[in-house]
Amino acid sequence: MTMSMQQLFDIQHPILQAPMVGASDSHLVSAVSNAGGLGGLGAAAMKPDFLRDQVRAIRGKTDKPFNVNLFAPGSEVFDTTATISDELTALMLGYHDEMGAGDLPLPSPIFGPVEEQLAVLIEEKVPVISFHFGLEPHHVEAIHQANLKVICSATTIAEARYLEQAGVDAVIAQGAEAGGHRGTFIGDYRQGLIGTLALVPQVVDAINLPVIAAGGIMDARGILACRALGASGVQLGTAFLGCPEAGIPLTWKQALRNCAPESTTVTTVMSGKPARGIRNRYIDEVEALDTQILPYPLQYSLSGALRKAATEQNNPDFLAMWSGQGVGMIKEMKAAELIEHLVEETKALTQKMSET
Repeated sequence: MTMSMQQLFDIQHPILQAPMVGASDSHLVSAVSNAGGLGGLGAAAMKPDFLRDQVRAIRGKTDKPFNVNLFAPGSEVFDTTATISDELTALMLGYHDEMGAGDLPLPSPIFGPVEEQLAVLIEEKVPVISFHFGLEPHHVEAIHQANLKVICSATTIAEARYLEQAGVDAVIAQGAEAGGHRGTFIGDYRQGLIGTLALVPQVVDAINLPVIAAGGIMDARGILACRALGASGVQLGTAFLGCPEAGIPLTWKQALRNCAPESTTVTTVMSGKPARGIRNRYIDEVEALDTQILPYPLQYSLSGALRKAATEQNNPDFLAMWSGQGVGMIKEMKAAELIEHLVEETKALTQKMSET
């Protein structure tokens, strides 16, 4: 029998807050952990010294366990031979003129270095360290030698089995409904576009580890459904975007209020890797180009100045507004209130179902 999430992570409720890069900071992480869940910090873009400061800021707000997420080393690879096409250059220059965003930036590495980031997390004794886009077995070993926990996302059964062999403590089964970057690291990402309802029970059956369900889970109905599928816990990301502690731009929050499931799409044009977010003008027009985009993370760095200008001008046309398909069920409340609401709602629904 697999260990419960509460035992594994020393938390009160088997609810994890997805460590969303650009949306999670010490305020959201600590609020979730203080409420009995497991807060998560998306740290892939944080340089080591800043990352250490963020970890200590979290510790200044909570003495509860929390999770810090990094991207696998393979995602940092910077292709120095990649060149931007004339068509993409022209489109981007037009955007920069329109938004007053200055010169088009040269593509540059923006994530990692994971070895240095991981060293900080181990030195700071971060209770749970998670990875996206796969992981390296020697990193798992180093984390365990420090008596810390490690988890990672899987979008297919093959990935879940790889992670089990690598020695992780639990696997996050990331359904296609999930917002943000797809965690696929074996094969083409389209093979990993498996819905949560289909993915979770098959991963549960395939491995002998606790499975954390992720993707489209917004309320007690989703939590109970995933429990019935065999998941030991759930990870919610989009649900927490409605919390005031979420560090997202005002225009992103406004866009969330007007979203439906069909408003989101999986696209590679924002970063170079497939990710689910709210469709906007940038996505529509770059996807319409008959040209190749830059590989990840060069494409992401190319739009950095544009995204910054869009944030400052409250313009949703050029933002990366990562969101899952459950977006229409967002509740705007403080993180602690959301955790309490999820717990109480789940208890009530469990009772109701037992009576029918």
